[in-house]
Amino acid sequence: MTSELPVLELRVLGPFETVVKGRAVDLGGPQLRGVLARLVIVPGRTVSVAALAAELWGAWPPADAHRTVRTYVSRLRTALRSAAGAEGLLVTRPPGYQLRVDPMTVDAVRFERLAASGRQALDAQQPQLALERLTAALGLWRGDAFAEFNHHPAIAAEATWLERSRLSAIEVRIEAALALGCEAQAAVELEGLVRAHPARERLWGQLMTALYRSGRQAEALSAFQTARAVLIKEYGVEPSPGLVEIHRQVLHHDAALSRGAGASSRRPAFAADTDLRAVPDHDSPVVPSGAAV
Repeated sequence: MTSELPVLELRVLGPFETVVKGRAVDLGGPQLRGVLARLVIVPGRTVSVAALAAELWGAWPPADAHRTVRTYVSRLRTALRSAAGAEGLLVTRPPGYQLRVDPMTVDAVRFERLAASGRQALDAQQPQLALERLTAALGLWRGDAFAEFNHHPAIAAEATWLERSRLSAIEVRIEAALALGCEAQAAVELEGLVRAHPARERLWGQLMTALYRSGRQAEALSAFQTARAVLIKEYGVEPSPGLVEIHRQVLHHDAALSRGAGASSRRPAFAADTDLRAVPDHDSPVVPSGAAV
């Protein structure tokens, strides 16, 4: 996969930035950036003026909201043309506007493509390649997604999805690391992750595996008991069959849990991994990361 960056970058995996030839460009105040951020979610798709107004002002827009949105778009066009030297990035498409950029302009798209490639590599029994691609994907993150827009409903919904996708990529990267024998390092990272995400059963299963392979069977069994207590107390559920199976393997020194054992197709399924994405309620469908616009 190419590492070449586009001349224009739209960075959303952290504070929202518009970058031209490696230099951040000031496009104006938070309202202008909010309009552009809303359009970045669905590049190549039209977002109505009404949706943009609702994003900026919620249920109480000013009387001249639509005219103000048009003014913001005009100012953004001028700023983008001046910074990137390109016309036609922001186009009018009734009933609103459309951002016309290569999907690879957006760091979130590059992240998802790299992460998907890493998952494919792991499924193909190429853990080193998987680790490299997932590390590169996660390296695109600079902080919380769309960090300044947590009060903008559609942008915040997209940020939530991206954060979940980030966590999933971390889990797959750890799985690749475990396949390569990096149990000790993985255990240290996982101890922090399960504290931050106690409902994520896959992380608990990975922690148990890392501890067991590091010769710490008692700690692996204790981790299961901690996970079970948290799941019952905080969420009212028992551990899923996948986590129970790892507990059984640890308890009985099952060879299936040893380093190098277990093809990716036999990885256990965990209840907390299902329904990972709740698609944000945009007025236009989200463009899949791998799709052209």
